[in-house]
Amino acid sequence: MIRRFPRKMAAVMLAAFSLSACAASGASPLVDVPMLPQAMQASLPASDPADAVGETLRPAEIAYVTSAAAGIYRRRPSDRSATLVPTPGHDGYGVCLRSPAAAGGHDHALIVFTRRLDGEPISQVDDDTLVLRRAADTGTCRSDGVEYVTARAG
Repeated sequence: MIRRFPRKMAAVMLAAFSLSACAASGASPLVDVPMLPQAMQASLPASDPADAVGETLRPAEIAYVTSAAAGIYRRRPSDRSATLVPTPGHDGYGVCLRSPAAAGGHDHALIVFTRRLDGEPISQVDDDTLVLRRAADTGTCRSDGVEYVTARAG
């Protein structure tokens, strides 16, 4: 008995076989993509979170952090780091938050973005941002090297 595949399935199988056969043959690529000039490479955003430490926040990131601060600190006044901070033990882009604590000092939080935000708001389904509040996780935010700016006025 001969089994017939739907046309779409046959097209997908043919494409997959052709691509794997092409890759296995060691053939040269059809299009030669030149490298970017050095000047353009320097202007590209950092793709490694460790390289982005010290960069200023983008408007979408500021909006996210401001909204998060309102929820975390129940609309109390709060500050955020002026730049991205290191995230020891986590792979991502860090932003510190702090708000005056009732017992004195500050209550700190570290927000870790898995990717930089650009313009579009994150849907709840796609939001994979971490919010860390334990003292062991927010040590970076307690250091003297973090410069804070107002995130939410009282």
